[in-house]
Amino acid sequence: MLRFLCAAFAAAFLASCATGPVVRENEAAASVAFEALKRGGYAIVMRHANSPGGQAGAVGLSEGCRLAPGRGLDAEGFFQARAIGEILKENGVKVARAYTSPMCRSWDTAALAAAGAPVEPHPSQISEKPADVAAMKAKVAAELAANPGANIILSSHSNIAPLYGATARGREEEVPSGV
Repeated sequence: MLRFLCAAFAAAFLASCATGPVVRENEAAASVAFEALKRGGYAIVMRHANSPGGQAGAVGLSEGCRLAPGRGLDAEGFFQARAIGEILKENGVKVARAYTSPMCRSWDTAALAAAGAPVEPHPSQISEKPADVAAMKAKVAAELAANPGANIILSSHSNIAPLYGATARGREEEVPSGV
């Protein structure tokens, strides 16, 4: 059975990079998350990093990505995505591959979070069709089975990540950017 690391679990381990009391409150959860990820076999499901609309100078760094008008990662988004990649690498989490939406904000997030692992745009990461989601889940499960000890990142959008199990936290209406 395919195991998905989703927003609530990810929030616990990503909080470990915060400062102050948040770190102490989440150390146990972060430790459990990293130990599981080190063993591999997970799809790390995330929404693209911070990308507010209406940016005057929006950029996309990944060659071939589609830049929506005013919707690239902003400075905070680039920092978030790079920090995720560094945190995973520093904690011995192997990422075999990342699949992403063709949109620059998602593709750039995947490239930085995967920290050197191959990144591939995939139509399932912009499709809400149940058949596309089921096919992608089967594809990821097969790849994880063939690569013991590795994980796969799925980087998409607020309407797609929940189809793979990501959930909003508390009173949030959608999966936050970068989670």
